[in-house]
Amino acid sequence: MENVTYNGRLNKVFQLLIEISRGNFSYRLERTDKRDELEALTAIVNIVAEEIKDSFLHQGYVNMHDSYMHLVQMIFFLDKNFNISYANKDVTQLLHWESKELLDLPLVNLLEKESAIKWVDYTKSLSSDHDFDSNLRLVFKTKVNLQFPAYCKIVELPEEKYPKARYMLLSSDIIKNTKLYERKLQSKILKQIRLPRAKHSLVEKSFLNVSDLETFRAIGTYLKNNLDKNAPSLQELAHEFGTNEYKLKKGFKELFGMTVFQFLKNERLRNAHVLVKSSNEPFKRIARQNGFKNATHFSREFKARYGYTPRDLRLNS
Repeated sequence: MENVTYNGRLNKVFQLLIEISRGNFSYRLERTDKRDELEALTAIVNIVAEEIKDSFLHQGYVNMHDSYMHLVQMIFFLDKNFNISYANKDVTQLLHWESKELLDLPLVNLLEKESAIKWVDYTKSLSSDHDFDSNLRLVFKTKVNLQFPAYCKIVELPEEKYPKARYMLLSSDIIKNTKLYERKLQSKILKQIRLPRAKHSLVEKSFLNVSDLETFRAIGTYLKNNLDKNAPSLQELAHEFGTNEYKLKKGFKELFGMTVFQFLKNERLRNAHVLVKSSNEPFKRIARQNGFKNATHFSREFKARYGYTPRDLRLNS
């Protein structure tokens, strides 16, 4: 029996790796109370999926190609008992359930244990409070036993227009749109072929050498290791690492895709996001540890970057 359980857990790891290889970074593995190597692997794979998704979402080190689009939405229509009366095609694609299996199914049946409890408590408030908080983070279960975390919005529908549905639940995510990217790439290639070649066309080449790249990587590492300190000027950084200000300004952006100060701000917010989500540290201390003037400044920058406040993240984590 133990071997069967172990193999089942291992198959879920393989399934998640397959989803990652397809460009779907939103799925997660359910954690267990086991203390073995497979549970350690489960934690690592979840972290990898989370980091890759964050890179695409927030453009940390990976450019947001057109092949990744924030267009997919799960849409559920729910009746007064919160049973599913309609689900769009993206639900079947993301959760791997057939439409006929979802019809009249209580939405709670699609949620993992903690989210199911949260959903039951939440729905109790809907019947008595029309000014309910319409944003909720839920973790859905796929038919192949992967987890699909999603920020959801629930909307109350006018009864006279939708007699069979009382609520609409929406969730969006980022996925790979390979066909769109291939069409754009094909169009770009054809355009280049058809353009007349200039007689004296010059191809812009990078002026960076191996030594420069090592220097700028070292500067990036230095900034990441000193997030709590005041940002040094370009002149100070250039002098410290034996380069010049012009080369630092131009070369750093070529390597990382952003300016030195954008990089520093990005790292501060990324690190703060991890601390808010995974610890109980006061926001004031997190702000100080990541170089923000105060908790108010930190909260404002955090919301501008992620679309929600540190408090929202902690309440929904």
